[in-house]
Amino acid sequence: MSHLSTKGVTVGALALCALTLTGCSALNDQLHHEVSTHADTRADLQSPPAWMPADATDISSAAGTAAKKRSSAPTTVVFTSSDGVTADGCTTVPRKSAPSVTISGAPDAYAAETVLRCGDWSLTSEKDRWVAWTPNTGDDRS
Repeated sequence: MSHLSTKGVTVGALALCALTLTGCSALNDQLHHEVSTHADTRADLQSPPAWMPADATDISSAAGTAAKKRSSAPTTVVFTSSDGVTADGCTTVPRKSAPSVTISGAPDAYAAETVLRCGDWSLTSEKDRWVAWTPNTGDDRS
């Protein structure tokens, strides 16, 4: 009769736990068909959108993975900015779309009667917390 050593079982269990914990984000992304990322500041982003303010912090994004092209994937970005969005080329329009990918702690886009449309993105805020999403079908250009 063979006996497993307690040390061997413990090491194996710890390795399994570590593997499981590091894979949680990837597993969650696969289950929900989305990829999520976080950056502390705008400067931490490789290519931030032109409309994102320089003082943007606590930036979370989630993008759907079911689209054939990454550029057409539904995407939501949530960030904090006391300066707000003041980019040229953005216009205020009636809100007719809403994010199709949700991020916890995002402002309620459905509460907004109007949004700031910046190209393919629509944005709204509650105080200094912003939510931006694409596609924004129905939020007509003005």
